[in-house]
Amino acid sequence: MKQNDLYNYFSYYAPYEAQNVLQRKLEKEYLARRASAYDALQWSYRNTPAFHYEWLLGRTYWTEGAQAPLLTRPLLLFYGLTHLLKGLLLIEDPHYPAAADMLAHGVTTRKKKKKQFTFMEDEVKIQKQGFFPHFSSRVFHVKHAVGEKWKMNHLFFKWDTMVHLYLDVHGEEALPRVQLSSAGVTVEHVSPANEQSLSLIQKQLEQLGMEVEGIKKRTADSVLFSIKRKPDNIASQLFQRGSSYYVPPSLFDTAKLPPLSVHYLLLYELSMLCRYEGEWWGDLCTQRQGEDYAFIHFYLEWVLAEVPRQFAGFFSSGESLQ
Repeated sequence: MKQNDLYNYFSYYAPYEAQNVLQRKLEKEYLARRASAYDALQWSYRNTPAFHYEWLLGRTYWTEGAQAPLLTRPLLLFYGLTHLLKGLLLIEDPHYPAAADMLAHGVTTRKKKKKQFTFMEDEVKIQKQGFFPHFSSRVFHVKHAVGEKWKMNHLFFKWDTMVHLYLDVHGEEALPRVQLSSAGVTVEHVSPANEQSLSLIQKQLEQLGMEVEGIKKRTADSVLFSIKRKPDNIASQLFQRGSSYYVPPSLFDTAKLPPLSVHYLLLYELSMLCRYEGEWWGDLCTQRQGEDYAFIHFYLEWVLAEVPRQFAGFFSSGESLQ
């Protein structure tokens, strides 16, 4: 990877390399959050070095991770993201960390994997205290229930680019294709004789906000459902590929999860595999067998530019910092 590409990841941060510029930025951010002029000045002077070093470490880990082999990349990216988020957290919580329990990851996963373990079916669980629930609450204003669980495939499919990969891996018929009409909703790539499958499709349609009356017609590989009520924004809830619409591979609501939170959970899980499941991880990276490899390898390439882009909005301000 070219050095210029690595620099471009965080080029928007260039003005804040100078700590006096960063200090003015922090002071304005605290004032915007209704801190007194005295507190804003004091907090900005106190937190500027901390912010500077969190972002220095974060960017260093991230750019080193971009050049690292797949075997070690998740570890570097996870800690890079953690440091970047810690810097951002100082804007919303100028006293971070106020307690030692805030330093824990705040999420956990099964340490001992089952024999037939697959990454896409593994899950992370939100803990009561720690870094994840704290930054989720303070930075993104999202509160998580203790014990809330997220599967990897639910998290991956937050992004259309990962759903495209899913269809590339499994084929166009891997997802139910939907055609909307005044007569109802036709769902293709299903087995009309499989009542369990049809029940699942109906449940998915209802999750999308449709009120299903029943089955109107069946063909060899499609079913026409009569719909009593159809939301106006139904097309936006479906996955679009070309001119076709599909039921997403996961309908779990990841909308409440900000992208950076999802990246934290995914990179945490991948870093845990990298650290504690050496045989499984080494086999995945070297033998490249199984569908897990396709999704993990693609994600660990795609995320390199995606995460820095997500942070850019926190630094883009229309006014001068002078």
